[in-house]
Amino acid sequence: MAESRTEKVCSMCGINGFNWKDVRLISQMNDITRHRGPDDHGIYRDETVSLGHTRLSIIDLSEKGHQPMSNEDGTIWITYNGEIYNYRELRQELLEKGHTFRSDSDTEVVIHAYEEFGPDFVRRLRGMWAFCIYDRNLGRLMLSRDQFGIKPLYYHLSPGKIIFSSMITAILCHEVQTAPSAKAIMEYLAFNLEDHGTDTFFENISSLATDSILLYDLKSHEHKLLKWYDREPRPANAAPDIKTLFTESVRQRTLADVPIGSCLSGGVDSSAIVCILDQLLESDFYTFSFVVPGSLIDESRYIREIGRVTRTRQFFTTLDPEDFLADIDDFVAAQEEPVGGLSPYAQYRVMKLAHEHGAKVLLDGQGGDELFAGYVYYYSYYFYEMFRSFRWAKLAREMLLYYRNSRKTYSSALFAFLLMPKALKAQVWKARLCTWINHDYLQQVCGDTYDPRWNPVPLNDILRLSLFSTAIPEMMRWEDKNSMRWSIETRPPFLDVDLVEAVTSMPAGEKLRDGNTKVIFRKAMDAVIPPLIRDRKDKIGFAAPADDFFRDPKIVAYCTDLIYSDSFRSRPYWEWGRVEKIFRDHVAGRQNAGDLIFKWINLELWLRHFFEGRDITGAGQVPVKVAPLAVVK
Repeated sequence: MAESRTEKVCSMCGINGFNWKDVRLISQMNDITRHRGPDDHGIYRDETVSLGHTRLSIIDLSEKGHQPMSNEDGTIWITYNGEIYNYRELRQELLEKGHTFRSDSDTEVVIHAYEEFGPDFVRRLRGMWAFCIYDRNLGRLMLSRDQFGIKPLYYHLSPGKIIFSSMITAILCHEVQTAPSAKAIMEYLAFNLEDHGTDTFFENISSLATDSILLYDLKSHEHKLLKWYDREPRPANAAPDIKTLFTESVRQRTLADVPIGSCLSGGVDSSAIVCILDQLLESDFYTFSFVVPGSLIDESRYIREIGRVTRTRQFFTTLDPEDFLADIDDFVAAQEEPVGGLSPYAQYRVMKLAHEHGAKVLLDGQGGDELFAGYVYYYSYYFYEMFRSFRWAKLAREMLLYYRNSRKTYSSALFAFLLMPKALKAQVWKARLCTWINHDYLQQVCGDTYDPRWNPVPLNDILRLSLFSTAIPEMMRWEDKNSMRWSIETRPPFLDVDLVEAVTSMPAGEKLRDGNTKVIFRKAMDAVIPPLIRDRKDKIGFAAPADDFFRDPKIVAYCTDLIYSDSFRSRPYWEWGRVEKIFRDHVAGRQNAGDLIFKWINLELWLRHFFEGRDITGAGQVPVKVAPLAVVK
């Protein structure tokens, strides 16, 4: 795999902490997050706080990157998971203001930027991060995440206490009041919503909002959440601008003292990343792909085309029933919360494959479809945008060209659905799309709340919803948990703040036009990716063959045991008789419900793993092996 070297100290890790002194507990939290950072570990504790850190060494493999890290006089401490791409510019500015540095570390830059500018310094950062800063002088903790939620950060608040971590499971070391969140479960089952807010599937455990910081006063035990990110328009009106921004984003994400590789699906986004990497890196590099030989969703042809035109060594994985049965418990534990569909498991297999070949850093194409409108269903909102502005001739033309290119009617049907009154939408949804839900329980738990994607809005509004509320937050969780389970850091070049703000400022017609998706990005990549991929009309996405897979005899037997179990049958979330009929009809080939079946069994396994047989007023006993840790006094 290709290597690119720099002096920067980078830390992709697990971070942990709470507001009292307990070396045993912080050691347990570190041990649980060890797979996020197997290369180093440390703690800081005083009479007021305990901070923990586990490190995955990516850049500068020396002891300079050891954390928790402090300023010169030990009044500011940080436990940090991230990578700041503009740290050198910030460092130079801070040097000119009189700050001194012991290393060339982005972690140390974060510390001094906080000293100089206070909590508002996060507005200056370009990168991905989750961290906690402990200010001893002010008696305060500050928690922060990057604006796209690339790195996770969870916390629990109770009278007099705050606990935080990169992992929910680490928080469960503590005696926290928790239970399965009925609201999260029903929104997941009914509307395919995950990670769309600050609530998690665990009562009383929250995810820090991506556009906020949390300040916790260690004396009064009061906290406040402050919004810090507002999208700023950035003019970029031509394909060359997009190409420049995207190429620079990929270049920034090649900084490492370990091999760089990439995930490769065969679509436009991941292919563009790999082709630009081929220009930037000096030697061969690895790509890792999920393939489905013989299936209509197999993209091997396109993946091999990229291999033909670049200096990549390609590795492949696929779905196998025996592997799935061996993996599924670990996958459920690694994700920590339920996922919608089989695709996240396919990604888990890709990360496992990469781990087996020694990968530590992979670039990935998440965010490209949500930026540039890559899915055909986005056309529904573009249709609505033209409809409401009375551009009906253009609407008719686009609907015709969309069908001619895709041979699909889904976007037209969704457009019609968007135009319906809300009450009629609910009736159609209940009668046709979600017959198996316990609708009385849904009403009891969620009231009249429905999927926000049902709202008729212009294209750019739904793209922003995808970026900041629905699609990207859940995909970032899937990707972080899958990759860090195998001690791999992933970097998404499409989620670069300069690129995002430029593209979200563009009119809809730059993204969808003449029945084509991602118009401006395809034009920007005109000389970068092969025509076979650039001109693709089909859109598969990162798909797994769930329908066929959940007819395999071994998988059917496994699912039968779960679906016919007493615990599954007694759940309040669904009408079991209707669930059972859908399952039987699917197995018999009378309908396709593969991803739905996976959703059901995923939820059942999650409930069993995290709650049943355990004391859910706390977390039950968490088995850990506590290794000796470096203690900083």
